[in-house]
Amino acid sequence: MTTPVDAVVVRWRGGDEVSRCLKSLLDLGGPHLEGVVLVDSGSGDGGAERLAGEFADVRVVALAENHGFAHAADRGAAEGCAPLLLVLNPDIEITPGAVNSLVSLLDDRPQAAGAVPLLEDMAGASQHQWQLRNLPTVFGLALGLPGKPAFSAPPATPVEVAQPAAAAWLVRRSVWETLGGLDPTFAPAWWEDVDFCARLREGLGTAEFPCEGGFVVQPAAHLRHVGGSSVSALGDAAFLTAYYRNLLHYTARHHPGRLGRIRRTLRLSLAGRALLRPARRQAYKAAMAATTRDWG
Repeated sequence: MTTPVDAVVVRWRGGDEVSRCLKSLLDLGGPHLEGVVLVDSGSGDGGAERLAGEFADVRVVALAENHGFAHAADRGAAEGCAPLLLVLNPDIEITPGAVNSLVSLLDDRPQAAGAVPLLEDMAGASQHQWQLRNLPTVFGLALGLPGKPAFSAPPATPVEVAQPAAAAWLVRRSVWETLGGLDPTFAPAWWEDVDFCARLREGLGTAEFPCEGGFVVQPAAHLRHVGGSSVSALGDAAFLTAYYRNLLHYTARHHPGRLGRIRRTLRLSLAGRALLRPARRQAYKAAMAATTRDWG
């Protein structure tokens, strides 16, 4: 059985890593890969046109404005109808057999919502502590922290993980559509994948939900991941502002009764970081202003 896969790559500016991602997908995606969609999220740099000319087998959707990663991923997902959806950051490189391994895992585990590979940097070092996490606690949110790493070492056998980073997801389209995809109000990026995983966890066990389990790590699949390209393009102040604003957005949805206390504690935490990290002081001050302005 060959289960079809639609791949969606979201681009916002960036450089040669996007070409490497697309080339690796086309060369190594395997027999399951039915189509590849590149969504350019309003980059305005001519990259969408260049990549469309470079990759004739990739459907390029050029958005007029940047409404964020979630909006672009949702748009790309709507371009296809394959039962499995491979969502990738543009700085991912596919390796031989990786997509096949992910698909095989979901074929063997029909109740799993999705599968994720193990990510490695370009030197081969594991990124599992960044990539594979538990959902954040109330205490962690108050300190401005994501969920804790789920594993001290890279898993050696398939195992469920609550919150894998959306840099590389193979997710069932039925799950994606039931949850309504990623929430575009987490713009321009960050925390939209945490929110998706939290909503997924809330849906498990309900009568209308299409699966009974969450994401499963497939250790046989290793993908290369550069990381940080969007942060460098956005700038430090804009990144921290978006990150902490979306953290409070996540809190308001999943811990509404704790929002006021978490917001106040978070502002104190950001003030402390501004004092301890003078090189980023102005960026942290911008984030503090945003948390007051948007959630005051």
